[in-house]
Amino acid sequence: MKNNLQQLTTFSPDEFVHKSSKVLESIILDLLKEEKAINIALSGGSSPLPIYELLSTYKLDWKRISFYLVDERCVPLKSEQSNFNNIHNCFFKSLHSKYYSMVREDLTYEETAINYEKLIIKNLRSKNDLPQFDLIILGMGLDGHTASLFPGTDALGNKKDLVVLNKIPKLNTDRITMTFPLILNSKKIVLIASGEEKLNLLKNLCENNHPISKIIPQIYTILN
Repeated sequence: MKNNLQQLTTFSPDEFVHKSSKVLESIILDLLKEEKAINIALSGGSSPLPIYELLSTYKLDWKRISFYLVDERCVPLKSEQSNFNNIHNCFFKSLHSKYYSMVREDLTYEETAINYEKLIIKNLRSKNDLPQFDLIILGMGLDGHTASLFPGTDALGNKKDLVVLNKIPKLNTDRITMTFPLILNSKKIVLIASGEEKLNLLKNLCENNHPISKIIPQIYTILN
């Protein structure tokens, strides 16, 4: 792991949203130069939503981009806690892109995870015998979780499945999440981790064994 976090880009709070959105725009433009169509997976949570909203105003070739979710809460699609609903309201609805919700309300949440994995395998190019996203945008919690790969949960050790229903005892709930093999196979990974507390956690990763520690070596840039 890179102890000095060479991937870290720190912005002031006032410029964080604007400059983070410009970083993402630049990465997407570069990816569109490489492929006729690209696939991007987005994380939910409060930090990236204003970044996505601003990004939606940029003149990218949105028809060439398909969007997926990294993880999702086990709630109805219209729930205020739904990652898909929140991202749709500030981002997807403004685009001429394809986008895919993890949750299907005609399926159980376990069936939804299986269905989403099949969709990804069908739609994405393959590398290293796995589907490859062009870009995955991750967040991070103060417990070091990313996606819905929480400390001490079964999905951390799952090397067979790409998308699973993961039981989160500390939250007394289940979540649907991509697993490490799929995330780590992405062409580029961006971590959005704003704030002093998350910066301190990142600087002390060598002293801990957080889920995010496994992804840090593969991350293209960290936005703080």
